[in-house]
Amino acid sequence: MKKLSILLLAALLSLSAAAQAQTIFPAEFTAPAEFNTGTVHISVLSRSERQMTTNFLFEQGSRNSWHYHPNATQVLMVLSGEAYYQEEGQPKQLLCKGDLVTTAPNVRHWNGATPWSAAECMTVTEIAEGEEHAVQLRKVTDEEFSSPITCENMIVRIAEIEVYPQYLEEYLAFANEVDRLSVEREPGVICLFPMQSADDATQICILEIYASDAAYQAHLKTEHFQKYKQGTLHMVKSLKLPTMQPLDPETMRLIFKKK
Repeated sequence: MKKLSILLLAALLSLSAAAQAQTIFPAEFTAPAEFNTGTVHISVLSRSERQMTTNFLFEQGSRNSWHYHPNATQVLMVLSGEAYYQEEGQPKQLLCKGDLVTTAPNVRHWNGATPWSAAECMTVTEIAEGEEHAVQLRKVTDEEFSSPITCENMIVRIAEIEVYPQYLEEYLAFANEVDRLSVEREPGVICLFPMQSADDATQICILEIYASDAAYQAHLKTEHFQKYKQGTLHMVKSLKLPTMQPLDPETMRLIFKKK
């Protein structure tokens, strides 16, 4: 029993060390639930009367509340993972590693991790004389968190597939299952829309839209996609996966706002 306890302790320490290794700065404390949703780890790296530098590790799906910085500018940098950022009255943005956002004084905003990726962010925030560092407002609702994102980082492609005729019925069963499960279970899968040629049933096209490259890479690792991929290898005669670029991003934003 003692040996088992030691092994469990060693495993927990190993997991803890692995979690720390994924962050650039060790987390000092967990942000209070009063102003955050989910688990947010915080480390204050430096603070003076006029400026504060803070590191945030947002676990998947976590975010802070709506807030603003009185008469002060904030710069947010994404160090790893993928994050959401939104200003009041503006669409939600998807931020990736290396992205930087400057928030003007008194602008109400929030930020956090995506549902499919943790995010580590650093903020450098001015502190105006006689003012608080931040004024906390209400929490971000689930509806706001799941609202459409801007399309700049989306992966859009049309999969062009030719299936051997003798496997067509079996292939369609696999394809319908993976498309349904992917859209149901993966927040980063925006659209998987399969279509079949009216002239040749063996010609299949699938419109694929992913929130980002990270969402696409996560999709490839899912159990349901691997089941589809391995189960249909011998059924597919040819496969083309051209990546497409939207010609009119502004119209795409309108499309994703529609219900």
